[in-house]
Amino acid sequence: MMLSLVLGIALGFSLMIVAVALTPARAMRRSVAVIVEDRRETLLYAGVAAAISIGLGLGITLVLS
Repeated sequence: MMLSLVLGIALGFSLMIVAVALTPARAMRRSVAVIVEDRRETLLYAGVAAAISIGLGLGITLVLS
């Protein structure tokens, strides 16, 4: 039960990273847009890879429990 909760929270964080990477600069605060500006592609790929791997781990956890 606890492992599912932790994996679910981690999945939520990785999906938030993907959302930030896909958000246009004009919709963000200036301080966030400056940080994300040069790292958009890296954040997107890292967030998607993390979401896929965490989702797979969460699915395995739920099936085996």
